[in-house]
Amino acid sequence: MYRKLIRLILIAIVGSVIAASYGYYKVTSWSQERAFADAASNEDGTIIEFPSGTGLSKLAKTLYENRLIDSTKMFELFVRINGDYNKFQAGKYRFLESVSPLEIVTKIRKGDIYWPVIVEYTIPEGFTLRKIADRLAANGIGHIKQLDTLLMDPTFAKSLKVPADTFEGFIYPATYQYIKMPSPQEAISHMVDTFWKKLPKNYEANAKKRGLSLKDAITFASLIELETKRDEERSIISEVIWSRLKDRAPLAIDAALIYGIKDYRGDIKWIHLRDAKNPYNTRIHKGLPPTPIGSPSVESLKAVLTPTNTGAYFYVLLPNSDKHHFSKTHKEHQQYVRKLVEAHRRNKSNNK
Repeated sequence: MYRKLIRLILIAIVGSVIAASYGYYKVTSWSQERAFADAASNEDGTIIEFPSGTGLSKLAKTLYENRLIDSTKMFELFVRINGDYNKFQAGKYRFLESVSPLEIVTKIRKGDIYWPVIVEYTIPEGFTLRKIADRLAANGIGHIKQLDTLLMDPTFAKSLKVPADTFEGFIYPATYQYIKMPSPQEAISHMVDTFWKKLPKNYEANAKKRGLSLKDAITFASLIELETKRDEERSIISEVIWSRLKDRAPLAIDAALIYGIKDYRGDIKWIHLRDAKNPYNTRIHKGLPPTPIGSPSVESLKAVLTPTNTGAYFYVLLPNSDKHHFSKTHKEHQQYVRKLVEAHRRNKSNNK
């Protein structure tokens, strides 16, 4: 009788263990499955509010009503088994696609709170301060006159460790997002801070080894940026610039010339080419221009210090292309210049 009772107790214990194990397995498997394939399929995703003090059953109901889980009971059981509901962090959460209960729990436990973006703008590579001011103003961040003053303020620039009198070249080209409207000072500071973070490691020291100050290196990089959109050409253009600097020859970079033309209207004229009063006229003035002419990308920054060794000394656009032809001799260069001029004339004639 005693042995039979022991056997029955053992059978009951084993049965309970098996049942518990099966239940745990079932809940665990459920937690890793995505309930609805079409959930959060809209562009903004599914956003839920999880206020402080919300009970577990209330959270489960909210998730169920938003088609993020298919069972409130299973969700509550899963959370209780893990025993970490007290670690859940209140806030607003966004789910951009169908998610599993485990992913939901992980997100809320980590406090990966959703902060809606109220303003977003992009500063493209090569943008000048003029264009940057326009872009900020267009997004409601300050007014043009205020932005112009700030971007040209040497005291403000110095406070952000910019080794120049303006911020030209030291605004990093990128997309910027804010969850609250920034002041013009905050926006500029953020973009300059991003520049310092993106500047390649030991860049200033490596530039100095080549005889360039940081400002000179940024100016150099801005020339490369405005001259080509192609990464494979940046180091070749760097070689051309280095060679001309070494020979004390004019750089003849029209992007710099244009930067120095007040109210430029899209066409370089002979009067512009002969204008010695334009300090950015690199057809007349030798060496680098006095300041950067736009915001360079990391690729252009790197190209300054990694010139090729092809012997290239000239380059010109190929007709109807954004590619350049690089030449070692002036004779070859002139042949391609004539091709470009002829193509330009034909296009102009065809458009009449």
